[in-house]
Amino acid sequence: MIFGDDVVSPVSVAASEWLAPACRGSWGTVGALVPNHYASILHVDAPEPDIEDWWSAYRRLFQIIASVGERHTSNADRAWFAVWEGHGFDRIATRVALPGPLDEAARQALERERARLREDDERRNAATRAALREVPRFALPDRSYYLVTGPVAAATRLRTPGSPERWQRPDLFWPDDRRWFVATDVDFWSLYIGGDHHLISEVARRVATPSELVLPDHQLVAED
Repeated sequence: MIFGDDVVSPVSVAASEWLAPACRGSWGTVGALVPNHYASILHVDAPEPDIEDWWSAYRRLFQIIASVGERHTSNADRAWFAVWEGHGFDRIATRVALPGPLDEAARQALERERARLREDDERRNAATRAALREVPRFALPDRSYYLVTGPVAAATRLRTPGSPERWQRPDLFWPDDRRWFVATDVDFWSLYIGGDHHLISEVARRVATPSELVLPDHQLVAED
């Protein structure tokens, strides 16, 4: 499917209906992003921005959290992944850099290449839009999400619609038994994890980035 071979579209968004009443904090706080009933909430920093191959390091962070989460759920084969609908998956535009001063023949060749790429982009974006219409969506205050389901390990195997060679991070994910919850957002790269003390302690020990316990009224901070 459009988000990768490890997940499928559910028949409904019923599995997400518990979120809105459980996320009772005001907008801009942890409590608006993570359900408020968990014993602990851990804020985990993203990798430092200047490290080599940052995206792989970030994906590794999700892998560690998912591997811990697999041991703290009754069914690691059943989890839910929410991806914000505003990422612009169906608005991909291929850019062609101007190579320098051009004669008329080279300019016309460049324009033909740009026209061909625009047509390719339009076909790809139309196909992406059609595929995304088949994925159910649900709304939380200020955000709407696509919902897919698969094993917990699929957190690092989602694919970007329209660019299947790229990993797509889930903005929210949780196991079917709701024993823990992981959240991030388009405005920042940090992760917020709700769970019991055992899961939170294990995640804090295993991740390579700084982490700290936070409360639901903790203010979320936008990150570049």
